Amino acid sequence: MAPSLATAVALVLFLFSSAPPMAVVLAADGGAGGSTTHLHFFMHDILTGSSATAVQVTKGPVASAAIPGLAFGDTIVIDDALTEASLPSSAAVGRAQGFYMMTSQASGATLTVCANFLLTSGDYNGSTVAVMGPDDIAKDVRELAVVGGTGRFRMASGYVLWKTTSLNGPDATIELDVYVTTGGGSGGAATIDSSTPVSPIIGGGSSSAAVRPPVGGWVNSYIAALVVAVVVGSYV
Repeated sequence: MAPSLATAVALVLFLFSSAPPMAVVLAADGGAGGSTTHLHFFMHDILTGSSATAVQVTKGPVASAAIPGLAFGDTIVIDDALTEASLPSSAAVGRAQGFYMMTSQASGATLTVCANFLLTSGDYNGSTVAVMGPDDIAKDVRELAVVGGTGRFRMASGYVLWKTTSLNGPDATIELDVYVTTGGGSGGAATIDSSTPVSPIIGGGSSSAAVRPPVGGWVNSYIAALVVAVVVGSYV
């Protein structure tokens, strides 16, 4: 005896309602090339005086042959001001927080820099850019890598052009041109929109442009389709 039409419909609705919900899409594809933001500001690295923003925490045992006073292994922790112009009194745009270390022994004077640019003004307030790379202080312009970021610059890549504009003993002012690429990059990967809530279904940190629904959802949908086919066939 064929089931009543009302019973069949009720069964189909039950199966659909029991299917897990689709995962929320968090990411927006910025295109294969992504979008690049150019940031320009100055960093003030101050090791002297009562307002020092850089502190040496490790002294290396071997003196540098290139620069008197420096030694292989010297490590300096920084919380340097970032400003719009070269004067320390110009408008503040953020802080450079991290460290640099003397990592060359006999040839040249190369520091390895590892720092976060914490931005505190404008559209990028609260966002950070993570920078790492070699700083050969004998060169006029050095290139460091952007290795990540947060906020508006999540999953960022790019590079920094690093140029010393003034020296006063160990204190220095550095001009920084930062080119930050998001929303695609070389691999075409999507960047998570920082304003989008995290989906409880997939948790945080997924970089996928679209999330597949759970397997159970596909199975239940398939079963429902079979039920529809059987019911329709029984009434034809």
